[in-house]
Amino acid sequence: MSGYIKPIFFVYASLLLYSCGVTGTLSKYNFANGYYYNELNSKKNIKYYVVTGSDSIKVYPRGNSRQIADTVKSITLLFPPNKKPADFMQYKFSSKGFDLDVISTVFKYRPAVNNFPGQLNTNFNGAIYAGYRTDDYFLTYTNTPLQVATGKIRHHGYSVGSFAGLGAARIDEYVTLNRINYEYDGTVITGGIATEFGFNKINFGLVLGLDYLTDKNRGVWVNEEMPWLGLSIGLNLN
Repeated sequence: MSGYIKPIFFVYASLLLYSCGVTGTLSKYNFANGYYYNELNSKKNIKYYVVTGSDSIKVYPRGNSRQIADTVKSITLLFPPNKKPADFMQYKFSSKGFDLDVISTVFKYRPAVNNFPGQLNTNFNGAIYAGYRTDDYFLTYTNTPLQVATGKIRHHGYSVGSFAGLGAARIDEYVTLNRINYEYDGTVITGGIATEFGFNKINFGLVLGLDYLTDKNRGVWVNEEMPWLGLSIGLNLN
């Protein structure tokens, strides 16, 4: 990798710049109309089209838009916000698909290398993350102190994928083992794999990555192409 940058990193860097102008719904944590997997009527986990309402949810068999529009038979699940139905049971709906996020690694832990101790870095960085995601939505009721049942939808999401982007790294005589006599903030291209977790509006991830210094000192930087572990936070784009 030293001496050149693979084209995939240029692609990810371009996506990162493009994403700054993207305005998405950021609504993966919302249980909205769409296709979901569920087990109803003791059937295996199959895909349905779901229409959400203020006090009920209608579940239609999977099909194209014309088939769904012509379908008169649906399963109606009562879910009023302030009254728990007598026969209510907790329902779980799941959606699966492509995930595209902007992420930033809050900190990176770099293991010891070449007699240089381990480091905990918090330098600026940003990247595009792409992966395969599953979102689970749980329909439940909780009782208030007044013993009034309140409907709630809990959301958990998780995905696995890869990321790449840009960042900064402190370059000085220490991290080059005295092979330069000045210091500066170098630009690095960063990439790797990640696992992301989402709880309602919050996304965070565990990442394993590599950094590539973009200037002439890449050959003397002790952390060049050395793996690191980190914790990331993310903002969904799709």
